[in-house]
Amino acid sequence: MSGELMPKDAYLYRRGKGGNYYLNMRVPTDLVTAYGSDKVFVSLGTRNRDEARRLRNLRVAEIQAQFDELRRADKAKLGLQEKLASQAFSRVSQAELERMAVGYFKDVFEPIAADPPTGEVDKSELIDEWADTLARLQDKDKEQWADSVQGTADHILMQAGWPKKFEKVGVIQRVLPTADIDRTSNQYREFTRLVRRAAIEGSRLALCELSGQPFIPRDPLFAPGSRPTTEGQHGPRLSEALASWRDGSGARGSKRPRELTAKEAENAVRQFIELHGDLHIEEMTKRRVKEYSDALVRIPAHLPVRLSKLPVPELLKQDLSAYPLRAAGTINKSFQLLSAIVETAKKESHFEEAAGWPNHFRSVQIEADSTAEEGRLPFSSDELRMIFVSGPVHGSGQRFRGGRGEAQFWLPLLALFTGARLAELAQLRACDIQVNGSGVAYLDISTSGGRSVKTRTSIRKLPIHSELRRIGFLDYVEGVRATSGNESADLWPEVQSAEGRARSAAFSQWFNGYLRSKNLGISDPRKVFHSFRHQFKDMCRDAGVSEDVHDALTGHRAGSSVGRKYGAGHSIARLAVELDRVASPVDLSHLHKGG
Repeated sequence: MSGELMPKDAYLYRRGKGGNYYLNMRVPTDLVTAYGSDKVFVSLGTRNRDEARRLRNLRVAEIQAQFDELRRADKAKLGLQEKLASQAFSRVSQAELERMAVGYFKDVFEPIAADPPTGEVDKSELIDEWADTLARLQDKDKEQWADSVQGTADHILMQAGWPKKFEKVGVIQRVLPTADIDRTSNQYREFTRLVRRAAIEGSRLALCELSGQPFIPRDPLFAPGSRPTTEGQHGPRLSEALASWRDGSGARGSKRPRELTAKEAENAVRQFIELHGDLHIEEMTKRRVKEYSDALVRIPAHLPVRLSKLPVPELLKQDLSAYPLRAAGTINKSFQLLSAIVETAKKESHFEEAAGWPNHFRSVQIEADSTAEEGRLPFSSDELRMIFVSGPVHGSGQRFRGGRGEAQFWLPLLALFTGARLAELAQLRACDIQVNGSGVAYLDISTSGGRSVKTRTSIRKLPIHSELRRIGFLDYVEGVRATSGNESADLWPEVQSAEGRARSAAFSQWFNGYLRSKNLGISDPRKVFHSFRHQFKDMCRDAGVSEDVHDALTGHRAGSSVGRKYGAGHSIARLAVELDRVASPVDLSHLHKGG
């Protein structure tokens, strides 16, 4: 067999020129017998090197997990004891937690149910006691069951090898052993949930046996023939699924999420992991997703730095009542992103079970109140006069610290006369303002220089409206070039946001606060910076500009007609003529240079 072992590409092998790539791994010596072979040699089903590397990474991670499982197979109990003895509870897997809970159910409840008392009086009393126990365990008030479940969880852990500590309890101060453990950790909380589930199902089993009724399991974990999650057969963890989703297929031209979307996804994943840990895809149960949903609803939209850096469990302990809550659409965006990540992981996995992995993020969408969220609205003429004529920034030349220098003056004006998105305008550099061969000045909205756009149709060349020229925008750009000596200098160097947020996020927050301030008094929450984009569309309609032209100006997708998708689109000269037909809704002569 001839082939090429790829240098610098571990485990990749190619049969002949132009053939498919293979994964070629040696099996560790201590696992050859258990694995049944001394090597792994499987086709990756692709001739593309980048795609092969991506698939290689996924398969290697899965095979390494299989190797780990083979090493643990004959000493799973010892492995658990070692973790407990070294107090490494965070390393105890979900399967090990489930095995302990199932063991409690089988060792305690099944023997009790199998040997009920014969006396009718005894049965009656026990039925009352078990019914009372079940009612307390199912009570939504955690105080009804927390202590007893915690005591049982501690007992199970100590029996399995967890270190003990002795505490004085009760009126007579008896010294009793308890587990020396952090009860706020995610793993301990998960274990107490499993113990509670075992106790609920065990109480139901005892009641059925005492009453002579058939027992039909409600919790599949404790049903006959059920098995806890098999070690070594897990799908990727959520963080791994995120990385795969973010990187795309690796093929040239394949779709990848834009930078801002990727950051939003990373934030959603971070918050889920802070709440539940970095779970495997199939471990993200409906209950966990619901708890994540409930947490997002309680986390405000904008927080000061000291709070925004707190992990979710700590953040939820704070008094957050002074901060506005997130909009339903924002929360649903997190669910949509997580759902996409899960679906990608299911699609890319080679496990047969992957198709059955749950995706509960699709079912937790929050229904928005149509009366509260009716989208964005354009400004009225009076509101535009308040912003550009009587407002402190444009009316009297004031500058606010949160407005980030001259950005607070120019960004609203550019939005009004271009209809561009704030994110597009905020990342402009001096070199992005250009002049074509016919002398038409325009904004180059594209992805060069590390910039991002919302969609492919957002890439466009936007002529600069004559009103912006009269106000002095081109002079401002030349001033930036002269001062910086750098053609690639940012037009608004002070426009920045915290790490992980869109560059324009902090400015957007300031501007919307500026609208609501006593200086302007525009209180309608549907009036925000994005309202300028709606405003521009109405200005185009009022000027009689055809829909295909103002779609080209705003970067909206062309209509359904196939013919409209042919050709290179409208020329800059044509767009410039059409744009100058668009009149300002308010008199801005006081802003004209030299005016």
